[in-house]
Amino acid sequence: MDTPTGPFRLILWPTVITAFVSIARLVGELTGLVPPTSGGMLHPLGITWCVFVFGAWMGWRLSRSGSSPRMPDARGFTAVMMLVLVGASAWQFGTVGDKPDFNKLREVVLVLSAVASTLAIFALFAWPRLALAMLFYAIPARALVLAFTWLAKTQEWKTHYTLFGPTGLETELGDTLNAAALAQFGFWVPFTVVGGTFAGAMLSRRAK
Repeated sequence: MDTPTGPFRLILWPTVITAFVSIARLVGELTGLVPPTSGGMLHPLGITWCVFVFGAWMGWRLSRSGSSPRMPDARGFTAVMMLVLVGASAWQFGTVGDKPDFNKLREVVLVLSAVASTLAIFALFAWPRLALAMLFYAIPARALVLAFTWLAKTQEWKTHYTLFGPTGLETELGDTLNAAALAQFGFWVPFTVVGGTFAGAMLSRRAK
């Protein structure tokens, strides 16, 4: 068994690596090496995949230090949560259409934020230490994205940070920052908690 792992020590390197991935994408888009396409959930220089990699790693570390999920079937429970979140996302974006307006996209993000936030609360019951670690990891990661959004908008950089939806809608500075803040902290932070807890539970020991 490893020595107990503090939350800030646990998230240090994942946070640093995630920041480097975000910086690499910004630099790549500014230099023309990476296309500034809207979205990027599966983009190799997006940070969505980091949620599952670092969630699994943190779960493994916590499990080795003696922490375990509270729920006997945390793997199945978190897998169901992940399926609900993916299903809700597919359903909501399926209602957007080929030419969505900005208000419709905001409505979709509001619905998904409510779903993701509710599931994140359930994740806290499934494995409190891992869920909290993922929360502490998600906040600086998503705050950096919001900072890049402000920088890209004010400097008129052609990057994906100011584009919304599958068609890459653009809007004014105020609406851009409000929409980005809602997406990053309303959806992506709880998504990180849910996705990371799911990934960590897959590598955990059974609850005591």
